[in-house]
Amino acid sequence: MELLNNILLISGSGRNCGKTTFACNVIRQLSLNGKVYALKITPHFHPTGSRQQIVAEGRGFKIYEETEISSNKDSSRMLASGAERVYFVECTDAGLPEVYEHLKRMIPENCPVVCESGSFASVYQPGLHILVKGYHTDESKPSFVANLTRADIIVTQSNIFKNNSNYQFDYSYFTWTFNITNHDQPRKSA
Repeated sequence: MELLNNILLISGSGRNCGKTTFACNVIRQLSLNGKVYALKITPHFHPTGSRQQIVAEGRGFKIYEETEISSNKDSSRMLASGAERVYFVECTDAGLPEVYEHLKRMIPENCPVVCESGSFASVYQPGLHILVKGYHTDESKPSFVANLTRADIIVTQSNIFKNNSNYQFDYSYFTWTFNITNHDQPRKSA
C-alpha cells in the first residue's frame, strides 16, 4: 500500500457525523500557514451544479474542481474555509488509483491535502487518518468497520461540536503533527 504523507484523511461512521465540520476546521488552521488543498471523494454519482468544473473523467470516475464558496455542499464549505483548491471526486473504489494519478498532476508535490473519504484508506495509506464517529453509527458499513482499525485518531461527533478548536494540526517536512487537549486520545502514534 502506497504511503501518501501529505494526505490527512478524514473518514467517518456515516452521513452527518461531523466529517466536513472537522475537515473545515483543519483547513482553516492549515491555511493560516500556507496553501492547503482539499478532496471530497464519494462513491455516489449526483447531478452537479454549474459552478463545479469537470477537470477529468474516465470509466467509473469524474473529478470536478469546486468554484462555489456560498453553497452548503461539502466541497463548497471546504473552499470557503480557506482551501487553495477543492476537488470533488465521484468514483468507484476500483477507480481510486486512476483518480489519484490525475490528482497528482493537479496538486503541488508535498502540499498538505485534507481528504474526506470512506474508501481512500482501502487503497492508500495517508500520512494521518482521523475517523469521526457519529451519534448513530452504522456498524454494518464495511468501510467504517475497516477504518476503525486503520485510523490513527478516533474522535466523537459530540467532541467535534463542543471542542473543535482543541484539535491543532500542522504539516511540515513530510510529517503531520497534532495536539489534542480533550478526552479523545490517539489510538496509534502518527
